[in-house]
Amino acid sequence: MARRKNMKRRRIILGNTFRLVRENGMDKVSLQMIAEKSGISKSLLQSYYPHKAKLTNDIVHNLFNTLGEQVNNYNPPKDGKAPYAQTKAFIYTIAVLGMHDEGLDRIISEAFTNNSTLDSWGAMLNEWIKTNKLFEGLDLDNDELEAGIAFVTTGIGRLYHDRKKHHLSAEDLANYATSALMYSFLHCSEDEIKEALEEGHEIIESADMQVVHQAIDSMFDEGKDIIS
Repeated sequence: MARRKNMKRRRIILGNTFRLVRENGMDKVSLQMIAEKSGISKSLLQSYYPHKAKLTNDIVHNLFNTLGEQVNNYNPPKDGKAPYAQTKAFIYTIAVLGMHDEGLDRIISEAFTNNSTLDSWGAMLNEWIKTNKLFEGLDLDNDELEAGIAFVTTGIGRLYHDRKKHHLSAEDLANYATSALMYSFLHCSEDEIKEALEEGHEIIESADMQVVHQAIDSMFDEGKDIIS
């Protein structure tokens, strides 16, 4: 019973923090604001989350997990380089949500500019790939794959931040990231890269972003699995 109550309160805190950050940005949200929104004292809040960094990381982790589940529901191509294409689809989904939702942009930008959450993006992308056995059966060096993911995560974060300056679309960002991973770290040929990017385009064309938005909006609702 105590554990259930603990998780219920964490769900409330995370949900309220998520809404406050979407509306105001992390820098403008204080622990006191979160505590008042959640109907608890600041000291009780800090017994769950001593500092905002943990809150930010948990929100990013839940967002990432929700996006991963949604990308898994996209329609993959029947043949070809589906693992690489799905990677492109995942990166595209993150970018396009941030570009078209000011509130999500605040959270995604925070994740890409904060070293702690940026490391988490790379770790979570790697975990998503492993969980979905995305590259299972392919002759890959796991160390190179992990290094590639870390490199791509940092690079795409920088490009996302400067996207307006360079006039980049969400698909441009996904193409650059996927190409860099495939060419520099996984040693794929130009033809393989071209095929994967085309198949990735097919996948994102099948995506219903309204459904993805609904999943994000409800990810802290009662009954949903959360990470904390």
